[in-house]
Amino acid sequence: MPEETLRIEKVLANVPWLAASGEAALRHLAAHATLEQVADGTTVTWRGHQMTHLLIPARGTLELSITNAQGKRHVINRQEPGQVFGLIPVLDDSAAIHDAVARGACEIVRVPQAALRLAMRAHPELNDRIIRLLCARARDTYQALAAQSLAGLSTRLARVLLSQLRGAATRLLVMTQADLADMLGTTRQSLNIELKRLEREGMIGLGRGRIEIRDRARLLELAGGPD
Repeated sequence: MPEETLRIEKVLANVPWLAASGEAALRHLAAHATLEQVADGTTVTWRGHQMTHLLIPARGTLELSITNAQGKRHVINRQEPGQVFGLIPVLDDSAAIHDAVARGACEIVRVPQAALRLAMRAHPELNDRIIRLLCARARDTYQALAAQSLAGLSTRLARVLLSQLRGAATRLLVMTQADLADMLGTTRQSLNIELKRLEREGMIGLGRGRIEIRDRARLLELAGGPD
């Protein structure tokens, strides 16, 4: 097997739901995927642009956002190694839901839509894992909507910080307070007060453009249950 294909297979195996689909499915996808080098600040895809590939960071971060008619950009989420961007539009043959911009020099695995569909037909376990993933995302969305109206800022902050750890190989989140405030729909000043409180209580550590998760168990308690 070519060296690049082996590397791609390792990147795919770092995605929990893909790894659970079995080695045969991983080998099939890796054999048809490509590895792309992307410079910092590059827009990988645009909201409304047809998605023909799954995008999986091998290194670096994809920042997901939406820009409104007035030109205001709202950061929605970040995709890091272990996470997949574009699953829904690739499955239903539609357009990207968000803009995706590389933050830092990135390597991205591209899995063609056709290869994914062939793998789904050949490996039923992959279908089961995708269904479970989409159900979990729907549940998270419903909980997030409820949290927006019912939960306080500290609870919502804990939930967002924990959500950023999913699939990540580190406890260090590389993100600015401005982007985090944008994701929470609050002011940077209000967010800073909450972050400083969590830092004093030993749950997180703050650095320039970085947040270290130091006590995940207490963050889970603050978030109101398992993430």
